[in-house]
Amino acid sequence: MIEEVESLHAAGVAWETLDNFGLEYRFVARYLQGMINRNDLFQQLNSAIHQFAKRQDTWFRRMQRQGVDICWLDAEKDPVEALLAGCQDLVK
Repeated sequence: MIEEVESLHAAGVAWETLDNFGLEYRFVARYLQGMINRNDLFQQLNSAIHQFAKRQDTWFRRMQRQGVDICWLDAEKDPVEALLAGCQDLVK
């Protein structure tokens, strides 16, 4: 990932643009600019990913409370099989 961000920047992609590509790009770009060290890169990125996932979960749970049908799939199992077995009415 670090090499990818280095390559993108070397190809002319601005740091500000990389910041908008997503969490991973944002934190790796900060690392490459010397704004954070390697340890902070991993700790802050891990924390940001967990916070984002929690916000996503809250968002979808709220949609579900409002009556939107959501088919929750278990990533530990075969999601395609689960989708076909239990969410037929949601597949259009």
